[in-house]
This record gives sequence, C-alpha cells and structure tokens, in this order.
Amino acid sequence: MKRCIEDGAEFYLRHELFKQGRPYLPWLRFHYPVHYYYDVLVGLDVLTSLGYTDDKRLKPALDLLIRKRLSDGSWALDAIHPDVGIGSKYRFRKRPRRFALEREGKRSKWVTLMALRILKRVRYAS
Repeated sequence: MKRCIEDGAEFYLRHELFKQGRPYLPWLRFHYPVHYYYDVLVGLDVLTSLGYTDDKRLKPALDLLIRKRLSDGSWALDAIHPDVGIGSKYRFRKRPRRFALEREGKRSKWVTLMALRILKRVRYAS
C-alpha cells in the first residue's frame, strides 16, 4: 500500500499536480464539496497531508494557490461540481443537479480553510 501511495504521489508531482497533456481548466478552479472530482486544491491537500511538503515540484501549484488569494486573505469558490464551465469536457444528456454549500464566485470558508491548512503544512511564508 505504501508503494502504491508513493507511486501515485510521484505521478502527480512529476506533472506538478496539473500539467498533463493539454491544459484542463477545471483543475485550476477551486471547488467545494469536492466529491470525486480533482482540482489543484485537492491535489495539494492530499499530497501535503501525506507529508510531501518539501518537494520543489509543488511550487507551480502553490504559486497558483497564492495567486488566487483574494485581497482580504480568503479564497473564492470558483465553481460547483460538476464543473461544466469553460474548458470542461463533461457532456450530459440532462443538466445535472448541482449541490453547493456556498455561492459560486464568492468568498469561501471551506476553500479558505483548505488553502490555509495547505500553507501551514508547507510553512509558506506570506
């Protein structure tokens, strides 16, 4: 199990958490709740919770996290899953019912909590 975790972590780190093939814009938008979907915030949360806090390959994802910080120190909920915004490749016969705890495009307590927890783990100097 440990080797599987290490192999998975290496895959994500090798791709800097979001660089695999053509850019996929939903990975760059922060969501909550995350369900089974992936975005950079989820990747950072998982890898830093597993102890991958000093790996230099996290830098592009951490830089994105910092760039998305709002002037008041919080982060916004960029999209709600399923993320059918620009760049998504989801196609549905019928528009799915979306579930949200907060309003899309507004400051998010949940995204902010995750972001601050990540930054604390990596001891990011702000």
